[in-house]
Amino acid sequence: MRAEDIDPNLVSPGIGAFLAFLALALVVILIARSFTVHMRRIEARAAQDEAERGASGDEDSGDASSSGETEPQNGDQGPEERN
Repeated sequence: MRAEDIDPNLVSPGIGAFLAFLALALVVILIARSFTVHMRRIEARAAQDEAERGASGDEDSGDASSSGETEPQNGDQGPEERN
């Protein structure tokens, strides 16, 4: 059978292509659901940690973290120390 003998209007991708597409769609849905669950857990833990820091931060109202400033970490210099 030659390519010229095949009618392009009668040819379809078939059941194999449909199953492959269905499998890919299911994988994408499962990954998206897993991502959503993990993001909700991260946000809940962050909110819980923030609430715990807020409760313990009431005692230390004069530190840099409550004023919005952050201290340099891992040997980094602050903006005023970089000259």
